[in-house]
Amino acid sequence: MAEINVASKLSFGEIAKRTAPGGGLLKIFEAMNEVNPELSRVPAVPCNQQYSHKISRRTSLPTGTWRQAYQGTTAKASTTQVATFGTALLEAISEVDATLIDTSSDPKGTRRQEDVAFVQGMSEQVWEAIITGTTTAYPEKFDGLQTYLNSLSQTMVFDGGNAGGTSIYVCDFSPQGCYLIYPSGVKDRGTLGLTIDTNPPGGNGKVWVQDDSDGSYLAYRTLFQWWLGFVVRDELAIGRIANINSTVGGSNTFDENDLIELLEYGHFKGRGTTILCSKEIKAQMRIRLKDKANVNFSTAMGLSGEEILMFGNTPVFRCDAISTSESTVT
Repeated sequence: MAEINVASKLSFGEIAKRTAPGGGLLKIFEAMNEVNPELSRVPAVPCNQQYSHKISRRTSLPTGTWRQAYQGTTAKASTTQVATFGTALLEAISEVDATLIDTSSDPKGTRRQEDVAFVQGMSEQVWEAIITGTTTAYPEKFDGLQTYLNSLSQTMVFDGGNAGGTSIYVCDFSPQGCYLIYPSGVKDRGTLGLTIDTNPPGGNGKVWVQDDSDGSYLAYRTLFQWWLGFVVRDELAIGRIANINSTVGGSNTFDENDLIELLEYGHFKGRGTTILCSKEIKAQMRIRLKDKANVNFSTAMGLSGEEILMFGNTPVFRCDAISTSESTVT
């Protein structure tokens, strides 16, 4: 008898875990909403080409002439650099045995919970691509912050002094700084840029699915498609403090002076400016917050009532896509 790989499928046991004793579904605590910054902070705009986005960066500003009487003025102009950014497609398919859904005490809720799990899993992948994405090794993805900020010779890359470790990233998430893009032709695009089709073509609500033994059963299918790319319009609107020791109490840990310098060196005056760090670095910041004499850190209340750590006027968010074992940046 052939075995069925249930690791990729919703089971009766999993349904039971989500069902309260008197019927009705237990509320699942969606941890990713708590530990990762919301993707809604990152604006997304449609591509100005079919699957790519072309921008022009100003590389120099024109200057005037201090002139004397009978002295002419030379005409001048600014210079620009053209850059093109591509998009990538992240796709997933959920297939749940129709019997599990139809016999659940809350069929719609059960299916919705499974769809939410997919959205959260894909959200993690998107954040990972924003941080570590590279088209050199993975041409199907897009370039992320580590690709743009990979050398200490760059103005916006600071050295924490450790041999590798983790990094703090600062971004101005705005149409003037850095942002996500998606093909303008994407249909039924959701608020996060994700298209969720609970009845893909040919489905009619349920589809016949074959198991590993070529047996067939009816299943509900959901198709998830997430088109996106990452644009860095202003190279001074992203920054990195690399080579930070993530161990509390160790040497070469987070230095507030580095973060102050980075914020002053870059174009970080807009409301979209965000500090991203690992949970270990955020813990170090929270410990500094205990010092009442520390004027750099404070807390504020977010729109949904959550407490947000602030460094000056800039919010700090935990991003689990940031590793504590990054290679040494030189």
